[in-house]
Amino acid sequence: MVNKFGSLSLQGKSIGKLTFAGRNLVGANADVAVAMLNVNNTLNTENVTPQAGFDFGMPFKTPLKLINAKIGAGTARSNQRSGARVPAKTGTLLPIADTATDTIPEEEFDAVFISGKDKTPHGRVRSADAFDSHDLVLYSVTPNYKTDNRGEVVRDDYDEPIISNYQFNFIQQSKSGDVGNDDNIVRILVDPAESERLQAGLKPGDKLVPQGLKFAFVGNDATDWTVYADTLVALDEKATEKPASNQSKTTTNQADKAKG
Repeated sequence: MVNKFGSLSLQGKSIGKLTFAGRNLVGANADVAVAMLNVNNTLNTENVTPQAGFDFGMPFKTPLKLINAKIGAGTARSNQRSGARVPAKTGTLLPIADTATDTIPEEEFDAVFISGKDKTPHGRVRSADAFDSHDLVLYSVTPNYKTDNRGEVVRDDYDEPIISNYQFNFIQQSKSGDVGNDDNIVRILVDPAESERLQAGLKPGDKLVPQGLKFAFVGNDATDWTVYADTLVALDEKATEKPASNQSKTTTNQADKAKG
């Protein structure tokens, strides 16, 4: 499967200010209790499967913080027959005054979790849970065409198909040659203008490091995640430039929008 990463570590505080709204039951059999949380004092909510012993009887609007969270595939009652999956968050919910923090250092949350439709940031995630960004070997680049609501390719005034993005297809070098591994392929989407600039000197086998990573959960029979990047940098160039401060600033600014 393409982009089958399991779960990604999620930085709870990057979601925004969380307050308790109530308890809900989810899952294929409606047997998973989740805490419903309002975000930034808005009507936007997040469902989180909390730790064992969590007090679902706490007062409405109790401020909470989320640590050691993960986001991965869950099953909803409405889609269990089709086999599609939905993003599910788990983690430890604590009183806001508790001194406990994430066990993962803050700087490792280097990517942004976004909604699949409008690419709205919803928090920071750890890309290393998906793949080693220095382990990607390019083998092909293909365009994805814009389609209408009937699935037909949209064309411009010259009857040329409109390209929505290009997919850069990678093999993870450390896993190449493992015939028992069907989850070795990483597909990263890049906007057309940047893709066309990048492609000029590329060839199969080039090692590229993605910058400005964003992850959207898909959860269908082909892939669990869609991955976007602002650009791709040759590994040898990456080794000689300053640490990924630019990427950190980019993803920080994008995720901060989720805080309101």
